[in-house]
Parts: sequence; structure tokens; C-alpha cells
Amino acid sequence: MKKLINTLFVLLIAIQIHGQEKRIETQSVALDNLISFVVENYDAQDSKLRNITFLIQTNDNSLQAENKILLKQAFKILSNRLTEDSKLSLVTYSKFNGIALKPTSPLELKLILHTLNDLKGNIAEFHNDGIQLAYNYAENNFIEHADNSVVMIRINNKSKNEVVNVKEEEKAEKKAKKKKSKDVILATAIGLLPEILSLIKD
Repeated sequence: MKKLINTLFVLLIAIQIHGQEKRIETQSVALDNLISFVVENYDAQDSKLRNITFLIQTNDNSLQAENKILLKQAFKILSNRLTEDSKLSLVTYSKFNGIALKPTSPLELKLILHTLNDLKGNIAEFHNDGIQLAYNYAENNFIEHADNSVVMIRINNKSKNEVVNVKEEEKAEKKAKKKKSKDVILATAIGLLPEILSLIKD
């Protein structure tokens, strides 16, 4: 009996340690700032293994044209800044909630852009709470020895009928990193201008 209790105690400690190791960082960014966010947080020379769950706010059944353009440009830059073995997923919340893209290599750019073009059409199963779904999904697809994170992308043109889990959104935003000064963002944007222009031409 004593041996059984000791075994259970050791197992419990192991489970707690494993749970503590599953660190999933939360970041939040407005869509308008997504390109500068990508540049600031993902260095092209960085060889870190990353596992990112992007949580995209949806206010209508489809994204507005200008929002699609911003998302696609940001992900084009991101695909050049992540390692081949890194993974990214796309989850939506608000108007419709679901998993639009399962963990995918950032080099699968065509697939990523295709998914962004029709987020709703790429969701196989819809859920009630996209935010909770994203965190559960990130935990279930946790990669050891990688930087695991959930990045919430907020789209500000909210529709009148939108239903948002405000408490969860506020919690996520509180955990997010503070924005850097406008001067840093401006300098980064200016430095990145040639890269953005070349992507637009392509």
C-alpha cells in the first residue's frame, strides 16, 4: 500500500512538472500593426523552432478585401522568417469559430494564402468559443523544445451583430506584450519597405 501511495505521489509530481513545462505565450496585435509585429518578433536570421497558433477575429462571413491583403502580406513576410520545421495554425473567433488550418510548415505559403482567402470555407467543424478552442488546440499540439504561442489578430471593423467573449479577450490582451514606441515601429517599417514592395510585385 505504501509503495502504491509513493508511486502515485511521484506520478502526480511528474504530471505537475509536465504541465508547468507547457508554456504557451500569448500575444495580441491589431491587424493594422501585423506587418510591423511580424518584423519585430520574428527575425529572419533566427533559427528558433516555433509553433504559432494564430487566432483571427472574424466580424463577417468573409474578410474584407483590404483585411485579406494585410493578412496575406504579413504571412508572406512571416514565411520567410520562420524555419522550415516551425508550424503555424489558423483559428478563428467571433462571427464564426473554428480551425481553418492545422499545423503547417510556413513554407507552405500557397496553402496558407488559400486558407486566408476563405477562412470560413476551410473550417470543417464550427465551435461556440473560438478563443478557448485556440488555447485548447495550442495545448494539444504543443511541441517540446519549441516556442509555443497564441497570437490574437484583432480586426477593428466590428459588425453590430458580433458576439465576442469579452472576458477571454481581455485576459488574452493583458498577457500580450506591450507595444513598442511609435519611433521603433516607424523605423522598422521604413527598413522593411523594400521587402514589402518586392512581395507586392510578386
